[in-house]
Amino acid sequence: MKMIVKAAVAATLAAAVGGCTQTMSQSTPQQLNTTNANSRIYIGSLSCNVGGSTGYILASRKSLDCVFLSKDGTQSAQYTGSIDKVGVDIGYTKAVHTIWRVYSLGSDRGPNNLSGTYVGEQGTAAAGTQAGGNWIYGGPNAEVGMLASGIIQDAGYNLAAGIAAMTIKLKQ
Repeated sequence: MKMIVKAAVAATLAAAVGGCTQTMSQSTPQQLNTTNANSRIYIGSLSCNVGGSTGYILASRKSLDCVFLSKDGTQSAQYTGSIDKVGVDIGYTKAVHTIWRVYSLGSDRGPNNLSGTYVGEQGTAAAGTQAGGNWIYGGPNAEVGMLASGIIQDAGYNLAAGIAAMTIKLKQ
C-alpha cells in the first residue's frame, strides 16, 4: 500500500509540475533551486550531459554524466549512468544537456544518496529543436522522483514515446 501511495504522489507531482512549466524553456539548476526553495519534498537538481543516439524503432540507450546540486546549493555529487528507452524511438538525437528536478518522497537524502534505477514515462519530439518531458521514479528504497521537461535547441530529428529506465551511480 505504501508503494502505491508513493507512486500516486510521484505521478501527481510529475503531472502538476510538468503542467505548470511556464515557457517550457530549460532553467538552470540554480533557478530550479530558487523556485523550489520552499518545497518540503524538492531536494535539488540533477544536471546531466546526455549522449546522442540513434533510435532503432523499439529501443535506444544514451550515456549520462551528471552533477547533483542540493536545494541550498551548498552540496554536490557527480554521477554516471545510462538511460534506456523502450517504445517508439525513431530518428537520431545529438548530445544534449538536461536538468532533472529531484524530489524525495521518503527520508531526507544527501547528495551522495541517489544511486539506483529509476523507471517512468518519457516522450520527446525533435526537428532541430527538441521538446519533451520525462518523469521517473525509483532509486534508494523507491523514494525518489525526478522530472525533466523543456525545450532544447539543435537536438536532432527524433520521435520517441514509451518507458524510460535510468540507472545512475556515484562517481568514485
